[in-house]
Amino acid sequence: MAVGRLVTREVGIEVAGREATTAVAPFVLVAVLLAGLAFGPAPQILAAVAPGTIWLVTLLAAAPLARGVAAAEQDEGCWDLLRLLVSPTQLLAGKLAAMWLHLLITWALTAALVAVVFPAPFPLAAIVAGPLGALGLAAVTVAFGTLLAAGRRRSGLLSVLLLPSGLPVLVAGTAVGLPGSAGMPWLALLVAYDVLMVVATWAVFPVLLEE
Repeated sequence: MAVGRLVTREVGIEVAGREATTAVAPFVLVAVLLAGLAFGPAPQILAAVAPGTIWLVTLLAAAPLARGVAAAEQDEGCWDLLRLLVSPTQLLAGKLAAMWLHLLITWALTAALVAVVFPAPFPLAAIVAGPLGALGLAAVTVAFGTLLAAGRRRSGLLSVLLLPSGLPVLVAGTAVGLPGSAGMPWLALLVAYDVLMVVATWAVFPVLLEE
């Protein structure tokens, strides 16, 4: 029940302030348009780089989303109170579900724009990879966003830590979207990555809250 209220609260904060939308949507639009111009008009080249563009833009968008993991609570001065009212597991579940939703929407928006700018087909496996990749990336984003909330001076390290941690999502998500690619091994890699990242984040989350 507490998890549901936390997710509802996160969605309500976004609807009211549109912080994530304001930060991410323009970046996604500009990044996809610039990628389309950079790779040129050749259809075969665009088809080859389309899957990688989707996941690279999604991964880069995770950095501003990580900064918002606890930003609203800190601005309101209730971050410490929230940590006392709910257990670390409940807080993690709420933050993870909300971040997964944010990243899934980011991925879907990026994929839709790429479908318009890059005339490339989307295999079914690439569509399945969207929610899977977003889940593992959400766990990493919440972990580093919580670490960032403990000390503003760590903000410079956010991208340095977050981007390499999301590399398996970039590689597997790109590979599964390539024409003629065998989708199942890459989807299995995404599932394994999800399990590893969610469990690792759950294990260290109480420690991050005490930082």
